[in-house]
Parts: sequence; C-alpha cells; structure tokens
Amino acid sequence: MSSHRTPIRNPVGFDQPQFWGQYRDSRQNVFLDGNSNLVLRATRDGNSYFGGLVHGLWRGGIGTTWEARIKFNCLAPGMWPAWWLSNDDPGRSGEVDLIEWYGNGTWPSGTTVHANPDGTAFETCPIGVDDGWHNWRVTWNPSGMYFWLDYADGMQPYFTVAATGIENLDEPIREWPFNDPDYTMFPVLNLAVGGSGGGDPAAGIYPQEMLVDWVRVF
Repeated sequence: MSSHRTPIRNPVGFDQPQFWGQYRDSRQNVFLDGNSNLVLRATRDGNSYFGGLVHGLWRGGIGTTWEARIKFNCLAPGMWPAWWLSNDDPGRSGEVDLIEWYGNGTWPSGTTVHANPDGTAFETCPIGVDDGWHNWRVTWNPSGMYFWLDYADGMQPYFTVAATGIENLDEPIREWPFNDPDYTMFPVLNLAVGGSGGGDPAAGIYPQEMLVDWVRVF
C-alpha cells in the first residue's frame, strides 16, 4: 500500500483521493487468456473492488499513429474502460482519450483531447460503443489530432482537433502543449471501477472484462 498517489497504478476509483496509491499486482485482474488477448478484468471481493490497467514505457512524439483493437465486455454500471495516451511530465500534462465509456449512466461515451490536467481545456466527440471488436486509432501530426474507428484506406476521420489550440473555459487563452519540443506520450489501457466516470460500483455485476487483441504504434 502506497502513502502517495501513483497515477498509473490505481484503476479503482482512481480520480478520487480515498483510492490514491492503492493497487495490487495480481494475475486475477490482468492476464492473457490463451487466445492472444490481453484481459483487463474488474472483480469484487466483498466491499473491495479491483480493476486492471497496463501502460507502455515507450513514448512517442509528433508523427506517431496509435491504434488498438479492443472488445468491451464491460458495458455495465460501475465500469469505466478507456484507451488513452498520457504525458505525466510536471507542467506539461496533456491527455488524449481515444475512447472512454462511462458506467455512471450520465456521460456519453466519447473521444476527448485534454490540453491541460485541470479539465478546463478540452474538445470532445461523443461516439457510441458496443461489445464487438473495433479498432480505435489516432494520428498525431503538427496540424493536430485525427481519430478513426475501424480505419480503412481513404476513410475520413470521425473527429479532428486542430493544433490551433483549445480554448480554456476559465481563462482567455488557448492551450496546445502537443507541439512543444520533445513533448511525448505513452499508451494506457485500463478498466477502472467506480470514480466519477464509473459511478457506484456496487450497482455492477462482476466480473467484467475488457479484451485487447493488439496495440500498434508507427
């Protein structure tokens, strides 16, 4: 048990202080299923809940395309599955959520680019999620971020965020850290439980699973 927050190691209620720094290293929640799939599993043990999360150590910069093939067998109350990119450098935080689904019953699933860590500069595009296999892709280049679902040659992105900056809701500025020199991001796949996005985990049925066939970076 850690006494401080470990952002990439707390997939249960991870945005709420009472859960910061709590994690376990367990094959019950992150494992391979024997069919080439990585499984992130949410489980319940009495009044305790456990989710699954993996992240990459390699970081990519401008010019990188990220894509993952995912199956969400976890579209249930209390769940918060996501495929996203992060930068945890102090003062340079930004986040690209290729897809998030929310089990709180209130927020629509969607794709979001966050230009700061405060939630005050973002652009989002609602998009439906089902329990089939789908490929979620983003290409990041100097002109912006481009997103595809089940990409095929010649297909137009369903969502584009230009590098002209994202308006801050609290200040008269536009923010865009993604073109800063040496700015990089790393990939994260997680099935969170509870938190603001998942809602009440007690309302869920367990176990729930998020399957990942592959991740491609080029």
